[in-house]
Amino acid sequence: MILGVDLGNYYTKSSKGVSFLSKVSCDGGIENKDFITVENKKIYLGEGEFDTEYRKAYRENILYLLQGAIDKSTTDKRNKVVVGLPLSQYKEDKEYLINRIILSKLVDDVDVLPEGVMAVPNDYQGILIDIGGRTTDICLLIIEGNKRRIRQPISLPLGIQNLENNFINSINSTYGLDLKVEDSNRILANGLFIYGERKKVNLDSFKEFVENIVRRVQVDYSLKTNDVVLIGGGAEKLYKPFKNRIPQAYLVKNSFMANAIAYGEYAKEIFR
Repeated sequence: MILGVDLGNYYTKSSKGVSFLSKVSCDGGIENKDFITVENKKIYLGEGEFDTEYRKAYRENILYLLQGAIDKSTTDKRNKVVVGLPLSQYKEDKEYLINRIILSKLVDDVDVLPEGVMAVPNDYQGILIDIGGRTTDICLLIIEGNKRRIRQPISLPLGIQNLENNFINSINSTYGLDLKVEDSNRILANGLFIYGERKKVNLDSFKEFVENIVRRVQVDYSLKTNDVVLIGGGAEKLYKPFKNRIPQAYLVKNSFMANAIAYGEYAKEIFR
C-alpha cells in the first residue's frame, strides 16, 4: 500500500481517512479494542499521555503511531509511506527520521516532507499558517524560476492542544470541576452546564491565541500585501477569529486531513 501519514502532535491521520489521538499506552480501557501488537504485546492507541518531546523525529511513541496508522489503513504487509516534519525541524531531522523508520522495518520505503507546504495548490504564493496540536508553523511561499520556494519558516510553540488545555483549566479553576481536555469540543459546541444550569465560559484564551499568532506574522511578513492560507486541525476551529483579523485569509478544504491527503498524493507520484 502507498500511504500518507500525518504524525500530528494531537491526532495521527492517514490518507485513507484514519484518525486517532496521538497517544499510546500498554494499558487499554475496558472497551478499547484499538491496539497494535509489538513483540507479542498489545499497545493501545489513543490511551495514555501525549509525548511531550518537542522534536518530532525523536519522540518515543512515533513508531507506534506510524504502525497504528498503517495497520488501521491497510492489511498489506508491504507498504511505502510519506510522513512530515515541522518546517523548523525538517532540514535537520529529515534523514534521522527516514533512517529510524527504515530500521524499524515497518515499511519498505519512506520519504519525509515539510508539513503544510504540500497541502496548498502548487501555484499558491503567500503566507501559510499551519496550526497543529502543539505547534504553529508559518512560512512565506513564493515561486522563483518555476519552482516553489519556502522563505522565512518559523515554528511557534503554540497549538490547539495548548489552547484547549488553557480553556479547560480556566473552567476547572472557575467552577471547581475536573474536566479533561477532551471535554473542550463538547463545551464549545453545546455550552457549559452544571446541574442543568448554563454557565458562562471565558473565551479570552482563544482571542489571545489568535492575537499572538497575528502579532508574530506582522513582525516577520508583509501581512497586508500577502494572501494567507490556514491549514491544520486548529485552523478549522479558529477560522472565524482569524478571518476577522485577516480578511484575506482562507481555509484549505478538509484542513484537518489536508497534510495526510497531500502526503498520500505525493507518495503515489514518487513510489509508482
